[in-house]
Amino acid sequence: MARREPRIARLRGALGDNWQLATLCVLLAAAFLLGGGSRGDILSLMILRPLAVVCLGLGLLGMTRRDWRAFRVPLAIMGAILALILLHLIPLPPFIWTNLPGREIVVRASELAGLEGIWRPISMVPYRGWNAFYAMLVPAAAMVLAVQVPPQRQKIVLYVVLGAMVLAAFLGIAQAGSGYNPATYPYRLSNFGSPVGLFSNRNHFSALMCIAIPALALIATRAPASNRMLVHALCAGGVMLAVFMILATGSRAGLVLSGVGFLTAWLIWSARPARVKRRQVGRTWIVPAVAVAFFVVVGACLAIIFDRAEALDRISTSSVAEENRVQTWQVTAESLPDYMPVGSGIGSFKELFQIHEPSSMLGFAYWNHAHNDWLEWLLEGGVPALILMLFAVWAFARSALYLWRHRRSDSSGVRLGMFGGAAILILGLWSFVDYPLRVPSMACLAAIAAVWMTAPRVSKPSFARNG
Repeated sequence: MARREPRIARLRGALGDNWQLATLCVLLAAAFLLGGGSRGDILSLMILRPLAVVCLGLGLLGMTRRDWRAFRVPLAIMGAILALILLHLIPLPPFIWTNLPGREIVVRASELAGLEGIWRPISMVPYRGWNAFYAMLVPAAAMVLAVQVPPQRQKIVLYVVLGAMVLAAFLGIAQAGSGYNPATYPYRLSNFGSPVGLFSNRNHFSALMCIAIPALALIATRAPASNRMLVHALCAGGVMLAVFMILATGSRAGLVLSGVGFLTAWLIWSARPARVKRRQVGRTWIVPAVAVAFFVVVGACLAIIFDRAEALDRISTSSVAEENRVQTWQVTAESLPDYMPVGSGIGSFKELFQIHEPSSMLGFAYWNHAHNDWLEWLLEGGVPALILMLFAVWAFARSALYLWRHRRSDSSGVRLGMFGGAAILILGLWSFVDYPLRVPSMACLAAIAAVWMTAPRVSKPSFARNG
């Protein structure tokens, strides 16, 4: 107990010295517990979104000019996203919106309903645009708070993220072990019959497990010399668990992008500081014994998963939705010229796709997203969205290049930034075939990861407040 008390005291001191850190940890925990779905009608959002608004307000009050200047690039991107959504929701006079490309069907419907002459926004489905705006307040709050957390306290945020990953993995094991009992699923609309963890979609759970691979590599590089073997063994077991959870979901994207996870994990591991040899103290048999016991437990859990999941069958077979995904991309791409340059409006994809959907795709199900967020964002946001995406890619590449050049600096901040880059890279690639960033918890993780990528470029005086 004598060794634990100082650590607990330091943790309490860290949270007390920096209220932004405590607020961010609360928001992040709430995002993972309450924000695991992409739909706008999830009841838990009635708690999460007001909490995010309060956190955002507190974060903005605590911001200093140094914070704004130091993290101007990620903050500018976040602000531009919110501004673009609001721009699409401003009512425009009839002579403007009726002449926007692709609004003929709206004009005709207004004439038939006798609603000529009313003001309408750019968005063809305004209420979904407002939902998108409210949804973005959650990651915006996380980013605003994260930029105010000093570098030496960022590891606490990392541990909160890692705790969420562990909780999601063990909940996925409980779902498989219970025979996929609906009581173990946190959301009413979910991928029953697959482990989903804290999410409603098995693909989003698989994405988190892919990100867990470089996260565990980062934890392994931070292992103290006194118990390095134990930490490395636990991280190795965690990676094995993450991989088998990815297989259990049956996600093909997860299977492919786990390779990206391993590649980035190796880059983070190779950037670790030179190992300092120290004399081993205490009973050396304890570490191997604990490691063996951990691997036995993990092996038993995985046996339960594969006995229940039939995951390999899902990987080798395809569903109707997966077969129609390419056709959905084609229809979406063919619709782009009809709404350029302003786009159809943020949040309008569902109704818009029903206008252009070919008869061969009609059925009892509907497409709520294009399963390609880059393409969907371009359709809804038009040329401004394209410019914003290109700027975001440039900012990512710029920060990634800086981190790569300084990977030998033995800086924990650089390795944390590399993990942030790994998380954004996995989510960005996944967005070509799905929509993980529409999930509040994943959006928060991406927002914080952007701050971690930028932090190594920030000069120390920027953190003088809590230095």
